[in-house]
Amino acid sequence: MVQGSLDERSFAFLGIVIRPYPEGKVDFFLVKTKEEQMIRDADKTYMERAIMLALKGQGLTGTNPIVGCVIVKNHKVIAEGYHLVSGGPHAEAKALSLAGVRAKGATLYVNLEPCFSYKGKRTPPCVEAIIKAKIKRCVVAMKDPNPRVNGRSFTLLKAKGIKTELGLLKKEAEKINEPYINVVRKGLPLVVSKMALTLDGKVASYSGDSKWLSNELSRTLVHHKRSKFDAVMVGIGTVQKDDPKLNVRKVKGRNPQKIIIDPECEISLNAKVLRDENKVLVIVNSSAKKKRVERLLNAGVRVIFAGGRAGTVNLKETLAMLPVLGISSVLLEGGPTLLTAALKEKVVDRILWFIVPKLLGNDAKGIIGAMAIKTIKKALTVKAPEYYELDGDLIVEGRIN
Repeated sequence: MVQGSLDERSFAFLGIVIRPYPEGKVDFFLVKTKEEQMIRDADKTYMERAIMLALKGQGLTGTNPIVGCVIVKNHKVIAEGYHLVSGGPHAEAKALSLAGVRAKGATLYVNLEPCFSYKGKRTPPCVEAIIKAKIKRCVVAMKDPNPRVNGRSFTLLKAKGIKTELGLLKKEAEKINEPYINVVRKGLPLVVSKMALTLDGKVASYSGDSKWLSNELSRTLVHHKRSKFDAVMVGIGTVQKDDPKLNVRKVKGRNPQKIIIDPECEISLNAKVLRDENKVLVIVNSSAKKKRVERLLNAGVRVIFAGGRAGTVNLKETLAMLPVLGISSVLLEGGPTLLTAALKEKVVDRILWFIVPKLLGNDAKGIIGAMAIKTIKKALTVKAPEYYELDGDLIVEGRIN
């Protein structure tokens, strides 16, 4: 059971926290009457439902956003839908299809601006389907950051006489679509550092033993998180030391892509992580020995070359290649060496750290290597951190500045 300060409507295991709005705070329009207050409360309920539906597609839509849609008429939900797979029907299209003629005069709730027609688009534009269905009112959480859409659907809906309202649960909507937003704005997948560490900041004893720092419940949460990410990334050191499988075992869910940072192509063909070669990407330095690379290729393992100094790879360059492969989120599970390199290259977006009530001492392995940060003012900071407890382990989540 999740303990701590989270309220009863929190969804910590889904990576999102929905908190009640403080009394008197108005989020997207002014409340003037008791009737309008009731409408506002109902709108929040339906938008929360749209967000929960969207989360069903988490980790399944590639570089596309996750979207949920709820259609309401006469205070009753008449249809729902969510985006399940890249290239498949969108949430609005599914919901409108289920609603049929009943959609006329209804209110549609969706966590992301309906898509607009543009060259190269694979699916029919949802904004036109909404207009055709004669939806009366459209409540949307956030604009689509895609410059080919950004605000154009709102303009068209208003021109067609459909009442549109924007901004309800905007922060929650942005959080669940962070991978999509990252790809659109930066061209890079969302990178989340997952680490387990002691109260004194250590990840392994002086002998290198690290199993198991966190408790059973925390490890179950990690497997749940893995199932929601497109890929999990570790360095060759972790593979050689721990021989991990990097799959999902403790919960039901799909296995992510496995990305191994292996500059000199040292990985053994007997490594457990290679048993499902179709799910593995090995990133090597462009100068890696040809025979080692050919050995992997002959075994059916995909290899990607990246630049960087000898014995390293450029992580930003590596990550920039991943969206082309449909990867928009990466769970960084490597050790201190990989984490330090990622922090130095400023490619870590968020942390998911498990702080365990143990102490290992100064001779144990620290979580982060040398960063050459001279002053406290230049320290990396974690923005808007969230804390919760799982059977004694303290979980900290937040965005790296």
